[in-house]
Amino acid sequence: MRALPFCLILLLLAAAAPALAQAPAQSPPAPEAPPAEAPSEGTDTLPAELTQIAPADREAREAAIRETDPQPGQYQYLPAGRRDPFVSLLVNVGPSTGPKTRPPGMAGFLIQELALKGIVKDAVGFIALLQAPDGKTYFPKVGQRFYDGVLVAMDAATVTFRQEVTDPLSPVKTREVKKSLYPSEEARQ
Repeated sequence: MRALPFCLILLLLAAAAPALAQAPAQSPPAPEAPPAEAPSEGTDTLPAELTQIAPADREAREAAIRETDPQPGQYQYLPAGRRDPFVSLLVNVGPSTGPKTRPPGMAGFLIQELALKGIVKDAVGFIALLQAPDGKTYFPKVGQRFYDGVLVAMDAATVTFRQEVTDPLSPVKTREVKKSLYPSEEARQ
């Protein structure tokens, strides 16, 4: 009994389809685009930022710009010196388009990835025992370079790093990071 009304609706739609197809579709006229000027020969058609990049990186950068350029009628963000609010702060901001590869060993670790497991004193000074995310323990001395900073000081209970701040809008470019053998002391500071 319920199938009958459904069948009637389908028959009415089928009968009305040819009439709807013959009706002229009214759409607003498309706006006329201004004619594009053809670049004259001998002029550089690349954006100013691409002319300063090495030729090997230029092709990849051009492809990235073409992919991210807004299409006609699409919203375009104009920063005017401000940060784009829709870009993650966790993503590195820099001139390269691809992900940076880290160097091997201690020079490739972020300071926040390291865990202080001990400090040993030898004849010259202190040596830290830092456990890295790869599960290995490393023995850096003062002056050791890491991916985002340098080990600048060490005493019997703490290790101090000078970390480079990557936020382009931050007024400070470096900050001091201390790691303690005793976490209760870190909370007091």
